[in-house]
Amino acid sequence: MVWATFLLALASAYVATKLIGLTNNRARLKFLGLTIATSILTIMQLGLLINNFVENTTVEIVTQFIQEWGHVVSLAFVLSSLAVFIRESKPVFAQLPLLYTAFPLLIVISYILVHDTYALKRWLIAIYQGGAILVSLLMYSVYTYRRKEYTMVLLGVVLFLLSYGLFWYVPGISSAYQWVWKLLVGTAMVVTVLGYEQAEPQIA
Repeated sequence: MVWATFLLALASAYVATKLIGLTNNRARLKFLGLTIATSILTIMQLGLLINNFVENTTVEIVTQFIQEWGHVVSLAFVLSSLAVFIRESKPVFAQLPLLYTAFPLLIVISYILVHDTYALKRWLIAIYQGGAILVSLLMYSVYTYRRKEYTMVLLGVVLFLLSYGLFWYVPGISSAYQWVWKLLVGTAMVVTVLGYEQAEPQIA
């Protein structure tokens, strides 16, 4: 499904550009992790595109390496970014030290420990993805309850949840019907970043 990979690469590049703008406008640390994650996703999809057109063993090995570690590193940055979001949503006196928001990056080390075990690797990835989506769903449900401007962000998270369920729990979707979850992920990313711009126009 080259066209689906191309569209996801396009969507992730667009979202990365938008997030760079959100990060730079007021140096918002909470968008930095998301920016890095979407940039890594863009590189991953471009690697897959190259692999589809270049039949070379070395290219294939490099692409597989980028895919595997790209997933883990991007998830770590997403979780770290969510930790910053949660920290900033609390009153100053109740905020945890900023250093604690970097703890999710330690999941990269935990992944190294199971690097040679296929079943455990997939299990960890599924937990990390599910955890990120669940935290986002709970957080933005509360945000939307307080401010309706976050409705679009919440919709994006719901789309992420739908793509997660299809990828992990519907047989054949992750491989034979990649276009389904890739289109959902691309749409979820675009909807979410547009939701951020709508919810926080002062930094957009």
